[in-house]
Amino acid sequence: MVNKKIAFFLLGVLILPGLTAAETAKGRIKYISKKASTIQLDIKGKAPVVVQFDKNTVFENASGIKELGPPDLLKVEYEAGKPATKITKIIFGLPPGVEIDIKELIAVLQGKRGEYLLGDARPAKKFPAGHIPSAISTFPEDKEAFLKALPADKGKLLVFYCGGPTCPFTGKAVNAAMEAGYTNVKGFQAGIPGWKKAKLAVHSSPGWLAKNLDEHHIVIDSRDPAKSSQQHIQSAVSIPASELESMTRQFIKEQKVVQLQGVTDKRAPIIVYADKHTDKDALLAYKQLRDWGYGKASILVGGFNAWTEKGRPVASGPASTEIKYTKKLVTGAIPPKEFAALEKSRKDVVFVDVRTNAEVAKQGMLKGAQHIPLDNLEANLATLPKDKEIITYCENGIRAEMAYEDLRDKGYKVRFLNEAINFDAEGNYSL
Repeated sequence: MVNKKIAFFLLGVLILPGLTAAETAKGRIKYISKKASTIQLDIKGKAPVVVQFDKNTVFENASGIKELGPPDLLKVEYEAGKPATKITKIIFGLPPGVEIDIKELIAVLQGKRGEYLLGDARPAKKFPAGHIPSAISTFPEDKEAFLKALPADKGKLLVFYCGGPTCPFTGKAVNAAMEAGYTNVKGFQAGIPGWKKAKLAVHSSPGWLAKNLDEHHIVIDSRDPAKSSQQHIQSAVSIPASELESMTRQFIKEQKVVQLQGVTDKRAPIIVYADKHTDKDALLAYKQLRDWGYGKASILVGGFNAWTEKGRPVASGPASTEIKYTKKLVTGAIPPKEFAALEKSRKDVVFVDVRTNAEVAKQGMLKGAQHIPLDNLEANLATLPKDKEIITYCENGIRAEMAYEDLRDKGYKVRFLNEAINFDAEGNYSL
């Protein structure tokens, strides 16, 4: 029997005030703010977790934060209110001799390895918004549909990919195909993130676009205006590929940030098309947008010709040249018009600027706002009221959302501005 005094002492150690137990969070990266040394993780079935890192944080399967990014899967070990002690990038391996790199995959797509099937092993709902050219959806968790999608020839080259090394579905698809008797199976472990990083073409499906012809998606007709003025996809704007190239040269000359007029959101879904998806105009327009940092740009499979063959929505006459894009509000985001109204009234609301000291000193801030850098938020909770609504903002919404997640979990009434914001010397702002 354990001595009661010893047992009491041990129990007391566990509950002594001021001691915090180590925690582990496992989830996929939604955002990384290097300026605030902060990561936001999406955790399945739970609220997102915001953790910090510093020079003492140990990284495993990555040399440092530069090798991490959405949607990498991480295991983070930390204590509440303190930087992470260890960050492990979770990598799913493939059987020996199966993995191919991007050069080998390009050779496959060019037909240099004979006939092939390229399978996108991500959940089927992710496929239509952006996939590697010539791929079909082959989600291995839907076993019946997966096997039905495979060819009759068991010796045909099969190549599978998913969401990168931290996504398990490439390996699951490879194993499922091998178990079904296929003998020439490969896996492109870098997946769609590696393909996008190389700025190679990504295709989107016409059926998906037909359901998303709204203000939350940007459709660009990259053809010559003489063509687009005759007929174009409904809601498309006319921006010829040559014009995008000219804009690049002009922005470089003026040393300005390269972006589409009115589209500061680099995560905006942009769909480019020409007559065919292989046309030079579509490829050049896509390349410009990827070079500008628009990570969700894609080329419409089949182009305008295939679109009209299916009788999908078109418009006649000159296409608009003005983009009208509205960022789709996510949970916790405040509509820009409401932000402006609250900023003007200041009734029962506190605005919190979570940018760094250097940013505020250089760029200015909202008049009357409270400045708490994101990495100092935990230490300044006592300065924030719980009887008023808190609106967080930053340069582009990323750190503001991290602050929102943190404050919401601690019981504050809070929303965040998911927009780029700029200030003048007098503290006036524009979104």
